[in-house]
Amino acid sequence: MSITKLYILTLYLVAIVCSTLFILEEHYNIAILLILGNALPGYKLAESLMRENED
Repeated sequence: MSITKLYILTLYLVAIVCSTLFILEEHYNIAILLILGNALPGYKLAESLMRENED
């Protein structure tokens, strides 16, 4: 379970760092798409990986 949490944390950390770098370079559209493109799929991934007793 701790490896799963580490994986999810790393996924979000990379998305946030990359988005911040795009914002600093004034590429706001790319940063917004990167954040929005990872928010819902990342949430669903985390939800499915954290479920217990999955068949």
